[in-house]
Amino acid sequence: MTDVSNATEEPYDFADFNAKLLVLDVLCFDLDVLDPYEPDEYDESDEDEDVEGQDAAARDYYDDLDVLPSQLSLITELTVDSTLEIYQDVHPGWEGDDDRYDPQNWDDILTLPALETVYIAAPLPAHVDQALRERGISVETQ
Repeated sequence: MTDVSNATEEPYDFADFNAKLLVLDVLCFDLDVLDPYEPDEYDESDEDEDVEGQDAAARDYYDDLDVLPSQLSLITELTVDSTLEIYQDVHPGWEGDDDRYDPQNWDDILTLPALETVYIAAPLPAHVDQALRERGISVETQ
């Protein structure tokens, strides 16, 4: 049964694409709420890979993927780690050895309505860690 409220729900407008990737990793791979990028659905070519090694088609797919506020309310746990599946879609072969996918604006994460736990592989910026803890969100090292 389709929830009638979703018909009028406006997609959430993310301030930071990298924060959106963290959210999409949960929605696409952990909760199976949204469909992850499938390269077979698109014409693949060497032109899809830009100079930095990113898959432009995957990046565009995730950039254009709408996330509704009701979907955001499903997220109770979030992982901040360079090994997330979504990063291999967007940047095949990326080893996580730099900060290119670290959010610059954490507001999208800080306002997730049901967030209870953030798992981290490396320390968060101090102001983000503090803001999460002030909201009662547990920050745990993996």
